Amino acid sequence: MTLGLALIALAGSLFAYNYFVDKSAGETAEKTVDSVKENTAKGDYDIDTDGEKVIEIGGHKYIGTVSVPSLEIELPIMADWSKSQLKESPCRYSGTILGGNLIICGHNYKTHFGRLGYANKGDLVIITDATGTDYRYKVASVSLINGDGVDEMKNNDGWDMTLFTCDYSGRHRVTLRCVRA
Repeated sequence: MTLGLALIALAGSLFAYNYFVDKSAGETAEKTVDSVKENTAKGDYDIDTDGEKVIEIGGHKYIGTVSVPSLEIELPIMADWSKSQLKESPCRYSGTILGGNLIICGHNYKTHFGRLGYANKGDLVIITDATGTDYRYKVASVSLINGDGVDEMKNNDGWDMTLFTCDYSGRHRVTLRCVRA
């Protein structure tokens, strides 16, 4: 009985922790989107080593924002990815906007990419770069890729842009493959 109560308390603590982390990440991302938009309007950007235009905010570089209107997602995109940066914002995993091979990864927080699996073929995805230029894409496929299928993720088989996140098991990646609209 005591072990059961301890496990229930542990599960409740884990739920509360995950809820707090998700909420905090969403609040940070919301503020950062506003900052990215403000800096975009100023035209104050640099060019990184990949030729991508970037804005620096709070010590981090951003390539712009990603919006999926049907899922009510609007988030900043960090220029480079790391596990710690993913806790704040989706990140460019590889590629560039103009190169037509952009891959963006994000956590499956409800306030980040947690709803990607609900996207439908044909849904609109908008990337707004550091100059304020909108690049419009349509979702061409929604799929699950094996979690260690990095080569498959980078396979640019006619896709102009990819968004991905972990599923709740952590074993697969919910993947949206998109083409320019």
